[in-house]
Amino acid sequence: MTAGPNVMPAAAAFDARPRDGLLSALAEAPDYAAAAAFLLAELASSTGARRCALLRFDPVAEELALVALHGFSPAPDERAEPLYHTLADSALGFAPRDSDGGRESGREGVALWERAHPLIVSALALTPVVGTTPLASPPSLAGFASWTALPMPQPHYRGAPALWSDAHAREVLAPSGARLVPLAERRFSSAPGGVVAFEGVLDDAMLQEVASLVMLAGPVLGRLAALETAERTADRVGQERDRLTLMIDSLPDPVVITNAANDIVLQNKRALHLLAVNEGDSPGRRRAVELNNLLFTSFLSKAVMSAGPDSGARELNLVDPDEGDDLLFEVLAHPIGERVGPEDAFLSVLRDVTDLRRATRELEWQVQRVRQAEVKATSERDRLNLILENVADPILVTDDQSNIILMNDQAEGLFQVGEAGTRSRRELIAVRGNDTKFTSFISDFMLQEDRARREQMSLLVPSSGQELPVEVVSGKITNERGEPIAIVSVLHDLTKQAENERLYETLKQLNAQLEERVRAAVADLAEQNARLQWQSHEVERANRLKSEFLASMSHELRTPINALLGYASLMLEGVFGPITDDQREAMERSRAAADHLLTLVNDILDLAKIEAGKMPLIRESVALDEVITEVSQQIEPLVRKKALAYEIGIAPECPVIETDRTKLKQVLLNLLSNAMKFTNRGGITVTAVPERGGERAGVRIDVTDTGIGIEEKNLTVIWEDFRQIDQSRTREFGGTGLGLSITRRLLDRLGGAVSVRSVFGQGSTFSVHLPLAIPPSPDLTDEETATAA
Repeated sequence: MTAGPNVMPAAAAFDARPRDGLLSALAEAPDYAAAAAFLLAELASSTGARRCALLRFDPVAEELALVALHGFSPAPDERAEPLYHTLADSALGFAPRDSDGGRESGREGVALWERAHPLIVSALALTPVVGTTPLASPPSLAGFASWTALPMPQPHYRGAPALWSDAHAREVLAPSGARLVPLAERRFSSAPGGVVAFEGVLDDAMLQEVASLVMLAGPVLGRLAALETAERTADRVGQERDRLTLMIDSLPDPVVITNAANDIVLQNKRALHLLAVNEGDSPGRRRAVELNNLLFTSFLSKAVMSAGPDSGARELNLVDPDEGDDLLFEVLAHPIGERVGPEDAFLSVLRDVTDLRRATRELEWQVQRVRQAEVKATSERDRLNLILENVADPILVTDDQSNIILMNDQAEGLFQVGEAGTRSRRELIAVRGNDTKFTSFISDFMLQEDRARREQMSLLVPSSGQELPVEVVSGKITNERGEPIAIVSVLHDLTKQAENERLYETLKQLNAQLEERVRAAVADLAEQNARLQWQSHEVERANRLKSEFLASMSHELRTPINALLGYASLMLEGVFGPITDDQREAMERSRAAADHLLTLVNDILDLAKIEAGKMPLIRESVALDEVITEVSQQIEPLVRKKALAYEIGIAPECPVIETDRTKLKQVLLNLLSNAMKFTNRGGITVTAVPERGGERAGVRIDVTDTGIGIEEKNLTVIWEDFRQIDQSRTREFGGTGLGLSITRRLLDRLGGAVSVRSVFGQGSTFSVHLPLAIPPSPDLTDEETATAA
């Protein structure tokens, strides 16, 4: 290539020092700027270029920034504007712009968004570019009439922009007229690192040599830049760490960073005070710190197991290692989003709420006391108002100036003027008169030293105009100095009192009259009682005479009946000769009627004897099985005639009792006869068992049937004389209705009793209760006593 104004002379052969020496010198440079200046000086000296510049690719700002110049006047450090130009607006980002939309003023460089710029194409394609027209930017290179751009790579890093192909680079360069010069050797594993721009066009041989050298120098400069960036980052991180440590240590609350194993990784001074042991600490402080660590570790474990460390604030109790006081902390534990070692880390902030909680409790207690006082005051006020409203008498409270400050509804009716138009003129006059009298009384009372006063006063009822006599009872309310501050007055209505006095006098007169009448009535009743007592004695005497008569007439009544029965039996037996069937039927009816009549006479005579006390008792030892067997033999034919079942159950342990054998048989016959009469199907059961119960020791005999039963309402009627509840049965079987009455009376004489249990329609059970011996009775007559003896 011939030399020209835009082409360096061919004689200017490439005269760079050995590559290894150059790279070593670059690596030994103190910093990136010195290495860049040294490289430009060496390249300018070797190529003979008058001026050259180094533009570095900034991956953070995503720009091609002018970082070093050679051969320019004035020197770079004397230039008014900085060499760096912050532009990141490109296909990979957007650089800051001024208000006019241009690049930020005061800095030089080429932003990646200028995709057609030859320097950008050379950097992204890692291919030299040669141009013969001046560069539009940056301003420092605008004086290059012709130029050569050599790419400078750097080691590949994550996020580096993709390299362009030669075809794409030529397509982008076509409008600018620049020419792409492919390299004989390319490194596709590198990333764009920058561009070295020379003034003038290098010939192809020199271009290949210089480009190869720049390709080798790029990684060295890249590492220097990375080291400087790392140092600046480390310094910044260190400063930030120092500031953060200072800020955290200045916090009054403990701050702790722990790993997943709950081991403390980092803590501030306040946390060290609570959780760390220092040399020279007392045993007590060491124990307190150990306890705090145990409590804090347990708290973190429970927090993670229950709801995770970021579930909100929880309370933790610790101990002050110096004072030994209990401390209450509110702990906020959250993941810090980074790792400390191989496990996740958590940040815990312990906010001391001991004083706050104590103050809160004190405040709550004070609030509770205030509320209780308010409730009590409200209750007292409501109770006072309720008392005032429910007291029938007018009540007024006046101040030390005799002004009414409180009164109930009853007092308002006498002293309240009311709204305009609500009272008539007569009512207003009455109210004012009442107020004048009452105020005069209160004013006079206020001037006196008395603590209480009682006085009668005449007021007017405004609604009716009637005079109202009242008694005013007033008492003073004093302050702590004994000065009266109010007067409470109660007005008692004396109208009712006067009426009551009048009624009392009338009542006294009526009582006197009533007493006189009562005395007369009592005398009359006494006379009537005397007459009734005489009549009662006469009735008892007549009844006793009747019973004595019946008892004495028992032989005279039974003898004719027995004669009738005897002659009827003789005639039926044919003693007087044969009789016809009609005569036999008539005689059997006559004998049955006589037999029934004898039963009636016997019942009536027995009842009469019992009432007259003429029925003797014969005490003897009685075995229940013998008596029940004898009675059963008498009743069994009738039971078989009705096809009823008949059972006897006598307990072996039943004792021998002392009683009247005949009377006991009569009792059992009466009960069995009743059971047979009213039982048509089923059967009859007789049982006997001992009864043990101290004074009531004895035996119980139960007669149970499956008959018609007795309604509950008739259980008391059956014991009355001449009463039967089923008249149809009376007509069917006859009877006087004396059987159960005689049974009860006989058992009374024997010292026993009878009871009944029955279910209507299912049957009845009559129970006979007998003592072990007949008790002595004061009602026995001399005849009975002698007989019993």
